[in-house]
Amino acid sequence: MKVAIIGAGAVGGLLAARLGATEAEVTLVARPNAAAAIRRNGLTLVTPLNRVARITPRVTDDSLSLGPQDVVFLCVKAHALRGTIDTLTPLLGPETAIVPMVNGIPWWYPHRQPEPLADRPLSSVDPDGLLWRSIDPDRVVGATTFVAVEGDGPCRLRHVSDQRFVFGDAGGGSAGGRENPAVDRIVTLFGQAGFQPAKTADIRQAIWVKLWGNLAFNPLSVLTGSTLGRLCNDPGTREAGRAMMLEAKAVAEKLGVVFTTSVDERIAMAAGVGDFKTSMLQDYEAGRRLELEAILGSVIELAERAGVHVPMLRAVLAMVDLKARERREAAA
Repeated sequence: MKVAIIGAGAVGGLLAARLGATEAEVTLVARPNAAAAIRRNGLTLVTPLNRVARITPRVTDDSLSLGPQDVVFLCVKAHALRGTIDTLTPLLGPETAIVPMVNGIPWWYPHRQPEPLADRPLSSVDPDGLLWRSIDPDRVVGATTFVAVEGDGPCRLRHVSDQRFVFGDAGGGSAGGRENPAVDRIVTLFGQAGFQPAKTADIRQAIWVKLWGNLAFNPLSVLTGSTLGRLCNDPGTREAGRAMMLEAKAVAEKLGVVFTTSVDERIAMAAGVGDFKTSMLQDYEAGRRLELEAILGSVIELAERAGVHVPMLRAVLAMVDLKARERREAAA
């Protein structure tokens, strides 16, 4: 199996390290500076058991040199997906599966869904429909990652906890799914790499379970500067997060999503990660753009389509957006 991973961040680096240890032909596609650094230094991975491994993955900054792949993983922030299109195109053959590893509601979410989604792009995550037009949703295998991994210095990653990934065809869900053999191949590959992969007939339900925690505690982490464990265990921030999650649950259920986990069970799951800085807090502290559109803006847009009132989500989005803008202005 030929596999390309676009993006050499925390998740992309973890996949390059672990999938590269299987029999698959795995190549990490990175920006020129990042590719040069990885060639020079390799990748250092600190495991959840604090074991240190140094890996020398196959890496390139020229996707044209690779030719068509069986699977391409897009391991970039949701707002950076548009910038991957030119890199992605040379990697596509007739049967290539595309697996976006993004937080929040993905651009392909309305694919093959009934009203009020009905194959209409979401302006919050795909403002002019460029992704919808450029990346055929029928190629997409949806993915949800529950691993906690963070950058720990140049070319160094720390895998904090969890091994779980969930995969499913993007055309599945409440509209009725279809069999996609690429899903089985990807699940098998991740199992060979030592992860804990699962296949689902309804990837949207899995997306909401992951997003449920992210949409509450990622923004709250930016507002407070606190770790995930602290936010989940402090009575005040726990209740604020719970209120946000209940609003999001109402939106998802209006769209046909069935939750098999309670709000409090999901909070307990997040608390179990411990003193881990959310990816949004890491981005804020590093001066990077926040994934507000994918994690909060998209849910608010879905709420508007579904006719659900979400005042708490709107208020938190406004506060985090202002804080992020003030930081950018101060840096300028």
